[in-house]
Amino acid sequence: MATQRCEFCTARPNREVAVSRWREDPDDRERLTLWVCTKHLARMQKAGTRGWAHGDVFYKTGFW
Repeated sequence: MATQRCEFCTARPNREVAVSRWREDPDDRERLTLWVCTKHLARMQKAGTRGWAHGDVFYKTGFW
């Protein structure tokens, strides 16, 4: 495992997930993989296409 904690909190990560990340324009997104815990993975999946807001950044599971 590359890291010992979730990207968003201090919990142990559950899995590595492909995500899209953007600030204001969803068409101008960055594609990356992050290690996340079960709680934050559920939040991203529940947000769906609108994206999960964490601070001033939005996250969505998948690269599409």
